[in-house]
Amino acid sequence: MTRARRSTATLAYYLGLSYPVAVRREQCTDGSVCYMAHVVDLPGCESHGDTPEQALRHLDEAKKLFIASMLEDGVVPGEPRVI
Repeated sequence: MTRARRSTATLAYYLGLSYPVAVRREQCTDGSVCYMAHVVDLPGCESHGDTPEQALRHLDEAKKLFIASMLEDGVVPGEPRVI
């Protein structure tokens, strides 16, 4: 991620990119199981849920808010790496 004077790319542009995501099973502090999902190429963009599907649904909204916040701050989000 780099700081930019002004990005010409819009929120819609970044949301249209195919960022890889990862989901992992974790144990909560109360002993229950939850699932953490994160966008691999956007460090810090993550969410959780009771099921993998719920974690991914929550991650969609988190990604939108995460990228919008970056753009508002003048930070250009990284684009997905091609593997």
